[in-house]
This record gives sequence, structure tokens and C-alpha cells, in this order.
Amino acid sequence: MVGRSAAGFVTLALVVVGVMGVTCWAKHSFLQQSFDELVLECAELLSIAPSKMTSLRTGVLRNDNDTKCLVRCVGVSGRFWNDYTGMRMHLLGLYFNAASGDTANVNRTQACLDKLPSQAPRKDFCDLAFESFLCFYHNYGNLHRHRVFVPLDNMQLLHVTARCMEVHRITVEDLMSLTEDELDENLNVHCLVRCIGVQTGIYSDRYGVNLDLVYTQYGEGHDERKYKEDAQACLMRHTGTSCSPCRRAYNMLYKCFENVRNVITEFELPDSNED
Repeated sequence: MVGRSAAGFVTLALVVVGVMGVTCWAKHSFLQQSFDELVLECAELLSIAPSKMTSLRTGVLRNDNDTKCLVRCVGVSGRFWNDYTGMRMHLLGLYFNAASGDTANVNRTQACLDKLPSQAPRKDFCDLAFESFLCFYHNYGNLHRHRVFVPLDNMQLLHVTARCMEVHRITVEDLMSLTEDELDENLNVHCLVRCIGVQTGIYSDRYGVNLDLVYTQYGEGHDERKYKEDAQACLMRHTGTSCSPCRRAYNMLYKCFENVRNVITEFELPDSNED
């Protein structure tokens, strides 16, 4: 009988057939961008006038539709804004430095966000994104110019998985034939998991799991401290002395992080029929 993880592999196998033909392979697939780079990228996409760009980069945020939609685009590109779930405070906070000694910045920013509607009609998405950003801009701290890790979206994660499958010669047929127990003993699967971790930036053989990046990539909706404490406890249980770098990565990533398992199982969604 095929286990739940293997069933997810089947779903993944059917989806990745269409992207297996891509031949470009970068050393890493994760992205780091500064706030300025995100602004310039979105300004080009939205055909924002250079004069408006100049005022924005000097800290003048005009209350017009172009500026509002530019800010929304930056949020979408940086993964810290979603029209339906709102602002990811942790992610946008990475682009700011709090003033020295300011320990109330988070609460102050949250209080501002709490005054805004949780959702808006489609025509007002830019307005809500802009107002949410202003809560950070006026309360959280000062924008810096350093590059920040940008989480991959689902399609990018799926692409990484498909490329790692190709590199490690894991075929659709292989995945369809594996039972759940066989996943745990299959060296190619171990190397697939390691490949995904390395390519997305959350794992290296030298330093192991990067919990900060794991939380940034997968921690939406979770309390940061508890998420990391639970993850660290699991890693301590599964960090063994295996000589195989693939097995070590598999033990830590696949067994400790549900979202990493979900990458392997085609971003498995919660089953609404489960009790």
C-alpha cells in the first residue's frame, strides 16, 4: 500500500512533467534584494515616472495611486504583502532598523495595523497595502539599504524540486513506486531533500539548517520564538553521525519541517475532510 508521503509524490510527479525540460541550473535559487532594488524593479514594471521615483527614494511618499500601487508591488515582490492575508510583519521588519533603545516599535506598529481593515475590495488593494506600509514607515524604524532574503513562492519552490529531481535522476516512475517506508531508506530521496535545502538557502553541509531563513520562508502564521524552539528541539533529536551528507540533510529537513515535506509532496494542502 502506498503511504501518504508517496501519494504526495505521485501528485508532484504529475505536475513536474511540464517543467522537466528546462535546462538552466543556477548554483542557488534563493534571492536577496534590497528595498531599493524592489522599488526600481516595480517602478519599471509599472512605468512609474522618474520624478516620482526620486521623491520616493528621498523619503517622500506621495498620496497618489501610482505611489500606492508601487508600494503594493514592492510588498508582493518582497513577499511581505498579500492582498488577502495582509502584511507579514516579520518579513517587512527585515528591511528596517529600529532606533537604538526603541523597544516599543513592534507594539506601536501593530497598534497602527490593528486600526486598518483586515481586507479591502479589489479596487482598494493598493490603498490598504500603502496604509499598512505607512504603519511601518512611521513606527517601526528606519529603512536600510541592505539586501534581504526573499522567500520563494510556490511555483518557484516547485521549480526547484523539479530541477533537483532531474539532477538526482529521480523519475516520475520512481516516485510513484515508493512506499512511505521506502522514502526513508532511499538515497536518491535523501539527496533530493538536501538539494532542495541547498538550493533554497535553508541548508548547508557546513552550517546545517538556517533557522532564520527557514522561518522567513515557511513561518507565516507561527510565533517566531515557539517555531524556532520546536525546530531546534527536533533538530537535536535527528542530528546524527551519519557519514552521508544526504542522509544528514534528510534527517533534519524532512523529519523536522512540515513545509519542507510539503515541497516534496507538491505543497500538500490541509485535507478538509480530515478529523
